[in-house]
Amino acid sequence: MANFCFAQQKSYIFEDLGQPVRTPLDIEFVTTDEVTGPIAWGAFTDAEKNVLIGVNIKDGKLIEVDLAKYGKANALLLFKVSERYIYLFTGKEGQFLKYDIRLGKIETIGNKSMAQYWMKKSFTIAPDGKIYIGTYPRASVAILNPNTEEVKIIDRVSENSGSEYVINPASDKDGIIYFPTGMQHGELWSYNPKTDTKKQLLPKKLMTYGAAQIWRANDGKVYGKKGNTVFLCTEDKIEEGKTRNTSVETLDNLYGDVRALYLNKEGNLVLENQKTKEQLIVKSSFKPSAHEVFSIGDIYNGKLYGSGMKPGHIFTYDINNGKMNDLGLLTRGRVQTYDLLAYNKRLFTSSYTGGYIDVFDIDTDGTPINQKAVASLHNIAKQERPLQLVPAPDGYIYSPTIPIKGFLGGTLVRINPKSLETKVFQNIVHNQSLMSITVVKETGELFLTSSIQGGSSAKPTEKEAAIILWDPIRQQVIYTEQPVKGASSYGKAVLGNNGMIYGSAIDTIYVFDPIHKKTITKTSVENSSGKRARIVLSESLGKDGLIYGIDSQNGQLFCLNPSDNKAIILAKNNSLISSRFAEVKEDGYLYYQNHSKLMRVKVFTP
Repeated sequence: MANFCFAQQKSYIFEDLGQPVRTPLDIEFVTTDEVTGPIAWGAFTDAEKNVLIGVNIKDGKLIEVDLAKYGKANALLLFKVSERYIYLFTGKEGQFLKYDIRLGKIETIGNKSMAQYWMKKSFTIAPDGKIYIGTYPRASVAILNPNTEEVKIIDRVSENSGSEYVINPASDKDGIIYFPTGMQHGELWSYNPKTDTKKQLLPKKLMTYGAAQIWRANDGKVYGKKGNTVFLCTEDKIEEGKTRNTSVETLDNLYGDVRALYLNKEGNLVLENQKTKEQLIVKSSFKPSAHEVFSIGDIYNGKLYGSGMKPGHIFTYDINNGKMNDLGLLTRGRVQTYDLLAYNKRLFTSSYTGGYIDVFDIDTDGTPINQKAVASLHNIAKQERPLQLVPAPDGYIYSPTIPIKGFLGGTLVRINPKSLETKVFQNIVHNQSLMSITVVKETGELFLTSSIQGGSSAKPTEKEAAIILWDPIRQQVIYTEQPVKGASSYGKAVLGNNGMIYGSAIDTIYVFDPIHKKTITKTSVENSSGKRARIVLSESLGKDGLIYGIDSQNGQLFCLNPSDNKAIILAKNNSLISSRFAEVKEDGYLYYQNHSKLMRVKVFTP
């Protein structure tokens, strides 16, 4: 194959296309220390950084406190205790820190909590000033007493294996703290700090999937909701049928008549006069938050569609003029969008959380409009992550899924693109998630890959993942195999021009014959680092007939020639390390992600 020889000899230019998803940074409070003056503070956590940010309201002077040495955290929590001191909760294992605004000094407070994850609003402050933070996965609470700087950890509020997180706790006016816990089923615990005792409050009928929602109302009491049931929380029980609206939070981002709102996409501080509502801009040298690029989809009318993560903004990249456009939150899943399929002049999307599938019209500028809801898989099938959207010869669109948190067993979802009706096929592989779909053109069958993993925190029961052939006509599995011994998960696959399917598991590429139903060979990608390769294949075939992919462990670009099924290293570049996807498009480029940056490298000439 002439193109193959050419591919090995050419040089490769790895292009940084920019950071498509940038969001304003909300101001959480203002401090007015007599030495430093008024400073607006925000918590800056993005794809690469975890930083405490302060901007002086008068002169725009920027303060950046890098927290990298404490480890990357999913969220940074800030607490204003006085005009001089800020307490933080952050780090790889959840730890309290104290920042002296006047001295610019930061120090650790207490021991690590061993938490891996916590939500941005998953805390409450009791009447005595103590701070309570709910965490995951041990269903634990980290407590700080700012007066004494004593730190306490309530480990495993719930001992039940079905409750693994504490989320959005609340304190009532009497100092009783309420901890909603959840995962496979929800519980609600009261905690009395004076007696150090706790009690589970929900009756069994309300101990369903997920956590109860609770809030503090204007009367100082805590109310809640689980499903359609509302209730009042007391230390000993809940009283059903009682509810009040949540209390209005006191604004702590005021300086005189001015309210500090946010740092905009240009990095400047936006203020608002509370009397006139006029907005004022204070120039700052802050570089706005850039969020992780999560996925890309199709190119339609010259625009490549993609998505970010936390938040799951949709963006476009114009392949003709290089312009990037952040379209904001469009899908019902607000965290991330897995796939974007251009089909019959419409854009289908699959997003998380909620397992949502939506469809949009596309206007002349490439903007998705006229959103229509197709499915909410969380509600109808206990599925949360629809990983792909793949059109098949039978006229339907198919999606493989991963279940909701704590559950095992994914599904295959079929979508009628005309009527938008969906059908869910369950138990394709017992207690396994479905990871990808490749259409076998010759037969119309679907080649599926699986993983033993389930939803977050689910404990696998199966030992090995599998590849599967599924017949859409008979609606059943016709063949399964485990081509890579011991593999717990298989990645995306691609159909070659020779009719063979090329897939991967960790560092191994297998070649499967879907007609004769057998794996014909396996190969690997060489590297000199000593680190085991991590293969990411493009689900699209290059127009030159080659299979392209990357080794995201060692930063290698490679191609595979179907004529001899050997993988050849084309180039090495550190920007490939840790990339979550590598997709070849019709313009000849392989697109991939480097944290918050969209990248590309030309692999063939169209």
